[in-house]
Amino acid sequence: MKNTRTKLGTVAAIAAAAAVVLSGCAGGGGAADGTGEPIYDSTITYVHAQEPPCIWGSWVQEAYLSRQVFDSLVAWGDSGKAVPWLATKWSESGDRKDITFTLKAGVTFTDGTAFDADAVAANVDYWVKNLGWNSFSYLTGATANSDGTVTLHLSKANPEIYRELANGHYGIQSPKALAENSEAQNCQYPVGTGAWKVKKWTKGQDILFERNDDYASAPADAKHKGRAYEKYLDWKFASDATSRWSALTTGQAQAIYDPPSTQWATAKQDYTVSTFVTGGRQQAFSFNVQQGPFTDEKVRKAFVYAVDRKQIVKSVFKGSVPFEGNGSLSPNNPYYLDLNDTYGYDVDKANALLDAAGWKKNADGIREKDGKELEVKLPYGAGPIVSQDGATALQAVQQQVKKVGFRLDLIPLTQTQLFSGQSQAADEEDIAFGYWVWPAPNILDIVYNAGTEDAPNGNNTTHFDDPAVQAKIDAAQVEPDEEKRKADYQELQRYFNDHAIAVGFYDFTNTVVASKDLKGFRQDQGSNGLPIFTDAYLVGSK
Repeated sequence: MKNTRTKLGTVAAIAAAAAVVLSGCAGGGGAADGTGEPIYDSTITYVHAQEPPCIWGSWVQEAYLSRQVFDSLVAWGDSGKAVPWLATKWSESGDRKDITFTLKAGVTFTDGTAFDADAVAANVDYWVKNLGWNSFSYLTGATANSDGTVTLHLSKANPEIYRELANGHYGIQSPKALAENSEAQNCQYPVGTGAWKVKKWTKGQDILFERNDDYASAPADAKHKGRAYEKYLDWKFASDATSRWSALTTGQAQAIYDPPSTQWATAKQDYTVSTFVTGGRQQAFSFNVQQGPFTDEKVRKAFVYAVDRKQIVKSVFKGSVPFEGNGSLSPNNPYYLDLNDTYGYDVDKANALLDAAGWKKNADGIREKDGKELEVKLPYGAGPIVSQDGATALQAVQQQVKKVGFRLDLIPLTQTQLFSGQSQAADEEDIAFGYWVWPAPNILDIVYNAGTEDAPNGNNTTHFDDPAVQAKIDAAQVEPDEEKRKADYQELQRYFNDHAIAVGFYDFTNTVVASKDLKGFRQDQGSNGLPIFTDAYLVGSK
């Protein structure tokens, strides 16, 4: 779920060469017209950007894969409400801290283990121990009441718990596999009840999913209730957007993730485009308010005023990604506040703020104070978090802030460096840049909670620490009145924006471009926009 701070262990190297990554794709060419007869029991080839270390884990890139293999207790429906999945119904205790689920009968994991309340309880225990951010869902454990009912326990009421349970990280795994298989086996070949099972993972190249022929446990609002139409889903990896685009246009793949922005107009004209703005917080500048020049609010605001954020997003992404001014909450979250008209481009105001803060330009045009240059460091995940277009946008920021006297050092990090925490300590990072995918507005708790002295919250990249504000976040999360909760969360968003603690730049989107000969593809409507291929099938000449 998290972008940079959750420790995911050693990350597997990702092959960058398209010739290696895309070897073995089916032949073909050009954009299909989408006509012809259905072709069942074939192979869908999809090319994704990032290869995560495991199929299940804390990162959204793992959730994309988990959704193929696992079912969850509930799904988040197109109507914006939780719908039954492995649970058929549920009820809450009076204090809303216990939720009892009635489970679907007759469901079996692909290793033959029966799905029941004990399986759910084993998974909850696994989540509590292995999902670093699980504490922010307030889920603490589960009790199997009988084979068919289970009660989940929360440390405090959570109005958004169903949105959280519906995301890909809370898929149900075989308790037998969790208990008996090695960590590596559960990482690469996990066992679920889902529509697909892992046939083979060739590191650096692809994951081949095979259809679960016995699948009969689709969500209540699924477009297609039975097993997948196609026999295989070949999920390939190519970090380069141009290579992914080439795979689509030459017919090597029927769907790809995140096309190059230069091809956006063509994609919309000749292909089927599905775009989902993820929940949580978007690609934002999080300023280090604990130490360094950004402890001064005037300097933070000067940086933001010096950047023509809207124009950069428009020029670089060419309409494929929207501008987003809110640095704390996504437009796909409840109680989002539109802040897009704040901090407009104003070089004069930026210069005036820096003058007032005591920073003066030297002969090189860089500002100085007390003999020290206004040099700030921005490490970022090159590829895993920030795309090639995103890196170009950051370079434009670098050029613009230099005009008012900032020396901005952009520090690209590999996936391994990023997840090891390199260059991201409080004294190494003046600006953090990245997204955080989360389905609930208590993302504010995740990214602004200071934690404790013994256990600081590594997700808090601003290093913000104000007990009074934290108390308001805590109160908003458990507030039972809908309108009061909305007002409280919007007040908090204004606070973080007004003080320029975190300011948005552009949306993190899950975009899939598909050939018109692929029908039925859709995206999960929870926080992630997870790709769903169960309903998808090919058309063409047999």
